[in-house]
Amino acid sequence: MPFVSKIETRAYARATEVLERVVASVQSAFPEHLRKKLIITKSKAEGQAGNAIIVINATLDGQKDCEPVMNYIFEQMDSNSRRAIERSLDIRLDEECVFFLRIDKQAAFLGNLKMADEADVISARFHFKHIPRCKREEVILLIESHLRAAGGLV
Repeated sequence: MPFVSKIETRAYARATEVLERVVASVQSAFPEHLRKKLIITKSKAEGQAGNAIIVINATLDGQKDCEPVMNYIFEQMDSNSRRAIERSLDIRLDEECVFFLRIDKQAAFLGNLKMADEADVISARFHFKHIPRCKREEVILLIESHLRAAGGLV
């Protein structure tokens, strides 16, 4: 059975944003009891117009901690977001068993996790493992079962 071995999230803090709020937004994608285990890094970048951008990365490793995060995110999302994930699951999972989500950064700051409609996002990557080799079809079935458990998808 495949399992989530690592979660990586990323968001951008533009010059017009308060850095601490963007960090809080990224942290809100994780259950409160796991936030202290996050490895958070910040790096400077430059936008197209030469404006300063800070890239915030948060990483969590280990099946024991990562599995509950996926459940937490799905449970916090509304049914429309869960349905959107279910409908697009095939394109959200690559051949290396990495599952991609784009979470609305502003909504996350307000404590509401939902899929993003715009460009201001928290990008999340869930890395799945299975010994000896991860099988994409099995990961899809696992994600679907977590979605159903979180919101009663049919």
